[in-house]
Amino acid sequence: MPENPEQPPPSWLPEAVVRVPGRMYRSGTLFYYGGVLTFAASVGAAVGFFASDFGVPWLPDMVSTVLAVCVVSLLFVILGRWLRGKAFTETPGGVRVSRRLILGMGVVSLLLAGNLWVYRAAEPSPLTSLSEEEYETAFAQDLQHYQEFDAGMDRLLRILEAEPVFASDAPLTAEHEAMLRSAWASVYDYAFALDNVRYFHHDWYRFDISRQQRRYHLRSFLLAFASELALYEKSKRLTALVLRNHNVRRFLDAPHPELGMPENTFSVFRQELHGARDEARIVAGEQYLRVVLEEGFGARVEAKSLGVGWLWDAVERHLWLIERHSLVDRTTTTVRGDLQVLRRAVRRRWFPLQAGLSEWFGDTRVRRIGWYLITPEQQEALDPDLRTGDILVSRKNWYLSNIGLPGFWPHAILYLGDPEKLAASLDEDPAVLAWVEQELGEPMTFTQLLARRYPRGWATYVLGEHGEPFRVMEAISEGVVFNTLAHASGDYLAAMRPRLDALARAQAINEAFRHLEKPYDFDFDFATDHAIVCTELVWRAYRPEEGKEGLDLPLVEVAGRHTLPANELVKLYAEQRDTPQQQLDFVAFLDAREREGVAVIADEAAFAASHERVKWDVAQK
Repeated sequence: MPENPEQPPPSWLPEAVVRVPGRMYRSGTLFYYGGVLTFAASVGAAVGFFASDFGVPWLPDMVSTVLAVCVVSLLFVILGRWLRGKAFTETPGGVRVSRRLILGMGVVSLLLAGNLWVYRAAEPSPLTSLSEEEYETAFAQDLQHYQEFDAGMDRLLRILEAEPVFASDAPLTAEHEAMLRSAWASVYDYAFALDNVRYFHHDWYRFDISRQQRRYHLRSFLLAFASELALYEKSKRLTALVLRNHNVRRFLDAPHPELGMPENTFSVFRQELHGARDEARIVAGEQYLRVVLEEGFGARVEAKSLGVGWLWDAVERHLWLIERHSLVDRTTTTVRGDLQVLRRAVRRRWFPLQAGLSEWFGDTRVRRIGWYLITPEQQEALDPDLRTGDILVSRKNWYLSNIGLPGFWPHAILYLGDPEKLAASLDEDPAVLAWVEQELGEPMTFTQLLARRYPRGWATYVLGEHGEPFRVMEAISEGVVFNTLAHASGDYLAAMRPRLDALARAQAINEAFRHLEKPYDFDFDFATDHAIVCTELVWRAYRPEEGKEGLDLPLVEVAGRHTLPANELVKLYAEQRDTPQQQLDFVAFLDAREREGVAVIADEAAFAASHERVKWDVAQK
């Protein structure tokens, strides 16, 4: 018997099938069934992982691997059929390729295309590029920003809704125009910043919904959707208000170069926020929230365990307000298209701002988490030039601090110096010593007065933080606190020196200590001092009183509140510069160059003109 006899075909095989040698047939059988089993096992493993809610923790890497295994498996199946002689058939017209082979090659092509799609989808976004620590930091900041921006827009709208100018088409007075200009700038800032929170977290779906990554998936979805709803609801309220008076609409659409806003700003604002696309995303988001997250995964309970149950409630409230006011047409989308609508990135055209700024926000935030353009070496070099009682203004580019207040400079700080510098500056001044003795009834130094009157605050100040001395006092979201110069510096930093003697500076610092640990005033209201905003700390510290010299820092009205934006301090310096009324002297200015990634020493002229920069000037440099 020959060693390799030709294997006869099975009885059910058509005679037209090409005959093959026995060894080739057996090899083909191994390839064929091996491919079938491998294909089934890879698909079953992926489905099993997901069905058990263990998830696909390596998504999209695991999906890519499964697709690759499936491709290899199908190639084995095709090779097996070819070795068994089932890939071709003999016909009177010649050899014909099996339809199953063509179908198999088509499936292979689809799988390869799917693998390519997964590879492209796996390219990191600003959100998914974050490490766990960076994500937690970014999420906490954005959560706070959402609260501040939503509350700020709501407060402004309530003020505007009470204004009689919207009751009719009456012509606008100068007072109306000033009010509308400041309110519009504030609302626009809030809306732009809120939209950036939404856009940064719009890649929430890239996190696996299973329990492996659901904590990221759920939180980023809730934050992105809450920001979207807040923006839609409040912009709709504003639009309805503005359209009551066509004079208001025309005024807001007029160019306002001092705010960096060209013509038709309001019309573009309305067009970008109120389209069918936005309505479709709201309906889709609600479907995903209720059907997939709440019913499918019971994610509402998990949201509470993650500390964002209140955020889910906020989403529900936004939806209720939108439903109550019939602000959305629910026929604009279908359940089938919901998820695709939600996943589609929407970058709004905020054309009054510099081109590319939204991209800059997202990219810079990833590169810049935890560091700023002013270096520790620049901070240390600046410190000897500063004097106790100096007023600092600072800016952190992408931090979005003090959104809602007009102007380039968002933050003001009171410089103390470290405890040794403060003592050297004020403890030996005769006028200060006399005032302290008058205050306490016995001879003491100024630092001893602070230690006696504010023992806990003084102990905190002397202790410092992680070996670094506290050098400034500022009002931030955590309240009125001491901080290091590094924490206060950011990307831009400038110092101004009050033209006051040592006694006035000592009295100002004593007044500032009185406000230590008070909460931050998110209403920016200077009428009361139970809560303090950053410039209010400086304003109250240097406010002149009987027996206390100080600075005349006039308040301005912003959206119905008498307040003092930090930009106004710089504007006041520029207006009084080289005049008999000058109250502040220039000390130093560190100016950021964002595109170069550095901060440079700038001169007095550059600082005097800095208050004229628009808020979003940062992307140009």
